[in-house]
Amino acid sequence: MGRYLLLLFLFCTTGAFGQKGWSGDGKYKLLSCGNLVADKNFYLLTVIGHSNEVKHILGSDSTLNKIYVDRAALMASHISDTCNGPNSLLDAFRYSCSDSLLVDGALTRLYIQNQRFFNYIITQELRPSGYFQLFANDDNLTLLLKAWGQVVKGNNYVIDQFGLGKKLRYPNIDSATYYVNSPQFRNNLKEMFAWAAEQRMDSIFYSPSLLIAMQLMELNGRDEPARHEPLVKGVNKAAYDRIGKTDFEKYLHTCILVLGSGPEIASVAISPMSKMRCDIAAKKYKDGLAPFIITSGGYVTPFRGSYCEALEMKKYLMEKHGIPENAIIADPFARHTTTNIRNANRLIFRYGIPTNKPVLVVSAKSHIETITSSYFDARNMHELGYLPYLNMHKKGLHEAEYTPNIVSLHMDPGDPLDP
Repeated sequence: MGRYLLLLFLFCTTGAFGQKGWSGDGKYKLLSCGNLVADKNFYLLTVIGHSNEVKHILGSDSTLNKIYVDRAALMASHISDTCNGPNSLLDAFRYSCSDSLLVDGALTRLYIQNQRFFNYIITQELRPSGYFQLFANDDNLTLLLKAWGQVVKGNNYVIDQFGLGKKLRYPNIDSATYYVNSPQFRNNLKEMFAWAAEQRMDSIFYSPSLLIAMQLMELNGRDEPARHEPLVKGVNKAAYDRIGKTDFEKYLHTCILVLGSGPEIASVAISPMSKMRCDIAAKKYKDGLAPFIITSGGYVTPFRGSYCEALEMKKYLMEKHGIPENAIIADPFARHTTTNIRNANRLIFRYGIPTNKPVLVVSAKSHIETITSSYFDARNMHELGYLPYLNMHKKGLHEAEYTPNIVSLHMDPGDPLDP
């Protein structure tokens, strides 16, 4: 009863189907700053970068400009100063509580003075992007401030994780590639500042911190959010082109979602568990339960592994079971069971797949028991802040089904490798 009440509460409070913001037709075209990792982690800043008016407003404000001037000067000074440790080099590029209060106050004042320009980017870009779907029922100023809060959280998380080596959400798979206190990494940081000083950036208060955060991910070789994009022109093109020609009314489910299980040995491309799950999915597909299979899983295990779970499962389905490529949609980003489901939903909404029928999930028996438990509800609420599914329930030993929740589109600043 407790789990039912939680689902009912979330359905009512999030307005899962028909929230403000998301158009629901998948026609919104995401903007880009030229760096896909930055786009996915800091979409607010990408949108601002496309508005000359808002850039001018922010760049001309004396309060905000002081942040830019101070941090740009610090970047330059780090080329030759005596600072050589991660903390001394990077701490000032994090946002402190006082920084956040100052920026919030300035944004509020500038919004009130320039509502026309801010409202335009909020209503025409931020809301329809879906990236801020948890804030869809907020007024424009509140949405703007919350979106900025996500930038603060995301920027600090990247610096903490990839610059300071802090153990954050999942250190076994997401931590810094190098020991941050090693002489080599310290030297790399100094070289990074020399490189950064010559980069062209907008004279806006957030630009120095953004540049440092993105370069830290680059130093660690963590480009996972950008790999294989754009999916609709590459690994998912055949399936994407077929979606509009598919009569979903003929099927009980819109998709069969296969949850990945990474190999523990670096030389192994696909784990025995993933093969078993694919075998189950192939049978369900051939039984005619759904027109598409979604394989989900990124470059996760072992640490810095070279094989993508979703792509290896897609290959296995095609080679062993003869599943056509245009029936397989790959999510090569998910790093956890929570994001397996969330990311599948993102593909469903953005690709225009109907949501009036449930998704069928296949996995190992113990895994199905986990995702249909109250523990999994609590884990999603803790990590994502919402349930990416509605009416999740068990269908058999290896199957469950659920209805996708539109809030799955909301970006996660606490997971820079799959935001």
